Amino acid sequence: MNVTDVFLLIIRWIHLVSAAAWVGGGIFYLVVLRPAQRRSASDSTECTKSVFASAATEFRALVDTCIIVLLATGIILTLNRLTPGIVGVPYVIVLGVKIALSTWMFVLARGRRRRTPLMEAYAERAEVPQTRLGRAAHAISGYNSLVILGIVVFLVSDLMKVLFELALAG
Repeated sequence: MNVTDVFLLIIRWIHLVSAAAWVGGGIFYLVVLRPAQRRSASDSTECTKSVFASAATEFRALVDTCIIVLLATGIILTLNRLTPGIVGVPYVIVLGVKIALSTWMFVLARGRRRRTPLMEAYAERAEVPQTRLGRAAHAISGYNSLVILGIVVFLVSDLMKVLFELALAG
């Protein structure tokens, strides 16, 4: 293993840890923190509100860091895979899909952040739709869509690994 291989191994590891932290944190938020926040809504003490607000602030800082790290390491990894000319068109197409989905995630994350407390106070609280299609659309919107996209990006990354290994073998 030469220095370049070690460097790329570290870059891949940092890329993976950043993605796992963001998506894993999102899953934690959806499965643990948000239900706890809803249950404690009746106990709306300042301390409870402060804990959830602090958690949101810390997670926002984590997401910002992850986005920067993912962009930097993603560029390095993309250049590393594309410059030798080993990969074929299917790999490039799947890479394009991954970049598009990741960009969509970044835009959604930034868009959610621009909401101010004042905007939240005046936002209409829509009722959960009663139809199956409406409930399904509601379930995959908002923050849920970020987590779903993150999981899909992980799947696409695995597909890219398989395509790269096939290109090396062929």
